[in-house]
Amino acid sequence: MFRDIQLVIYDLDGVLIDGNKGIVESFRLLHEEIDEPFNPEDILSRIGVGLLEIFREILPEKHHDNMAELRLSYIRNFQGLGTEYIRLLDEVEETLADVKARGFIQSVATNKTASEAERILGALGVAGNFDLIAGFGTVPRAKPEPDMILYTLDKMGVAPENAVFVDDTKVGLTAGIRAGVNTIGITTGNNTLEQIQEVNPSTIIHEFSKLIELIR
Repeated sequence: MFRDIQLVIYDLDGVLIDGNKGIVESFRLLHEEIDEPFNPEDILSRIGVGLLEIFREILPEKHHDNMAELRLSYIRNFQGLGTEYIRLLDEVEETLADVKARGFIQSVATNKTASEAERILGALGVAGNFDLIAGFGTVPRAKPEPDMILYTLDKMGVAPENAVFVDDTKVGLTAGIRAGVNTIGITTGNNTLEQIQEVNPSTIIHEFSKLIELIR
């Protein structure tokens, strides 16, 4: 159990929401637009990594000078999808409400843009639980760099030892570790337990509601 926690920071995909279906479909549409072959596994194995990094890893070099336009195209595709492509993960709605009722500050740190995260959380009816949403473009560097977490600590006026960061990926947890906050790996997303263990977070949970037991 963590002591003297004031702030809980969450990743978005794999922690609060299951957006895999929408992410894969948005990439599929993008590949169709640029006439490149598409393999869903290339995307699923990289969820949690920043968009630009994914583009560099999976697309031929001839597209690398066109990153900004590719990113905008991906976002347009994602925003054009229906709500059936995204859902809240189990226990998220109830647990967020419980954490808020107990007086903790809650925020989101995601490699999606902050505006996109706000749109998604608003559509799913849970945006009111959060005091801050930080995302791609909020700070100079995306996760695994610590900028997003450090920005959140500064904005909320909380010391690293009084914050906990929940993420389902090695990429995200690395950002939390570099920022000096307590870290909780969760196995509800795309990384396996073994992958999460590789970065040695403070603890690991398998159900979102277990968070309550750790921060009381």
